[in-house]
Amino acid sequence: MSDRIILGTRKGAIFVDKVGGRWKISNVAHAGVPISYAARDPRDGTIWAALDHGHWGCKLSRSRDGGKTWEEAGQIKYPEGAKYIDGHEGEGDAKKPKLKDATLGKIWCLAFGGADQPGRMYAGTIPGGLFVSNDGGKSWNLNMPLWNHESRGGDLSKGAPGQSFWFGGGATVDGDSAPGIHSVVVDPRNSKRILVGVSCAGVLESTDDGKSWVGRNKGLKATFLPNPEAEWGHDPHHLNLCAANPDHVWQQNHCGVFYSNDGSKTWREVSKPADGVHFGFPVAVDENDGRQAWLVPGKSDAERTTIDNALFVAHTRDGGQSWQHQREGLPQQRAHDVVYRHAFDKAGDSLAFGSTTGNVYVTDNRGAAWQTLSNTLPPVYSVRFGSTEVISPRKAGPASQAHTGSPAKAPNKKKTAKSGNKSPKRKRQVTASKKKAAPKKAKPSLGRRAGGSKKKATKAKKAARKPVRKAAKKPAQKAPKKANKKR
Repeated sequence: MSDRIILGTRKGAIFVDKVGGRWKISNVAHAGVPISYAARDPRDGTIWAALDHGHWGCKLSRSRDGGKTWEEAGQIKYPEGAKYIDGHEGEGDAKKPKLKDATLGKIWCLAFGGADQPGRMYAGTIPGGLFVSNDGGKSWNLNMPLWNHESRGGDLSKGAPGQSFWFGGGATVDGDSAPGIHSVVVDPRNSKRILVGVSCAGVLESTDDGKSWVGRNKGLKATFLPNPEAEWGHDPHHLNLCAANPDHVWQQNHCGVFYSNDGSKTWREVSKPADGVHFGFPVAVDENDGRQAWLVPGKSDAERTTIDNALFVAHTRDGGQSWQHQREGLPQQRAHDVVYRHAFDKAGDSLAFGSTTGNVYVTDNRGAAWQTLSNTLPPVYSVRFGSTEVISPRKAGPASQAHTGSPAKAPNKKKTAKSGNKSPKRKRQVTASKKKAAPKKAKPSLGRRAGGSKKKATKAKKAARKPVRKAAKKPAQKAPKKANKKR
């Protein structure tokens, strides 16, 4: 069970720690700066924050000491000549596509590679680029196979583009709507398998570490398109999978709730509008049982608020065949909360979510009862469980080495003995123990085995004992005087 929640909000990254069995807000980082996404890398403990400066643009910041201090990381930038097709051309539309130069509008999500990829990180962005780092975030490169995918018009740098089925899903940057990658999911069994969710385009999968991509939209419905069952143009709001069985994949979609138990090859709709389960943004999945999932439903796309002015969480244990409402501890009157796609998370028996109205709720019993963490926070963009434990370079192993760019040095035992404890008493004890050990190492050179006489060996032994006795008496005599001084 995690003991920390990291919130990305309109006014900074807010840390909530579990102290004495109770959740309490501990500190704020990047105060006043919009944080579109914040999360902890489970491999080495580094905390990452995607900053959305209004003036300075999008930047990445990281902390290696649990959020106490921060440093600017390698920054994401679209390569020169990268273009995308503005607007949705659609099937049968003869309108000439308009090309736009790609510039970074938003870092929408971050994801971390597998345990076998210590330096691997992903960033999903607007306008629809997947960036990859292999050196712990020092440098980033645009994944070109996905950027040049035929579904978004092919390689636009080669002249006349093909037809694009990627278009803006409502998230705007300076009033301009463009496609965006909001979900990047790495298969825990096989780090080369990656799923991405695009608003709007759909779900794409790579099984060869990003070298090629295929669409995974069979069974989805896009009721806003002329052909609701089109191959492309779908609007998944968030993707998530079961860590223990990644063939169980869930998505909260603009047009309903969809579930797959064959690794996203096919989807089936599991919405229950009569039970209030249809429209929404986030989805949390049980780590061990892929049939269990949690949602925070909203009323509709047109009315983005709670259903009947009451806030509840919907939970299924059977792959969406039935849904139960979890309401205890949540406001049931005059609630207007909207929960964004990244603002809901699960770790063990704990779940937490935050809303655009600055309310944050948490449960430690799988949703049976909720407690209010705060009602006065800024709008919440992301909620992720983490940990207060700071992993040292020795514990982190290869992941830490990849992150810092240099191998972790083994501690110098001599230096540790001298400077690790400044007590004079401790120094004398260490010196005495060394003197004790020295004569023992010399024993093999004495006596008949070493070629000496028995008489000489006896004299040598007596001489060897003398310094040991003096060293042992020394700390015993002076230690009480030092102890009296301390008192």
